[in-house]
Amino acid sequence: AMIKHLYPNANFLEAENGEEAYRLFVGHRPDMILMDLQMPVLNGYEATQKIRQSPQGDQPPIIAFTAGVVSGEKERCLAAGMNDY
Repeated sequence: AMIKHLYPNANFLEAENGEEAYRLFVGHRPDMILMDLQMPVLNGYEATQKIRQSPQGDQPPIIAFTAGVVSGEKERCLAAGMNDY
């Protein structure tokens, strides 16, 4: 809601799971991805790796988005191909 308020003209896509996130990436080529780490089917790490392995998958910044605070999680996100945590 806060991002929508700051950028009212932006187009937002929401995925229910990591596989859907990947399909939305392929179909829409977003400019940026906020990636939840805890998703069904494919988690955020797996979805990120799948996006990064696809054609043009290196282009959008992927930012990890999570409520969890686990030691080493930022490093794991970066190793999976995310740009920030």
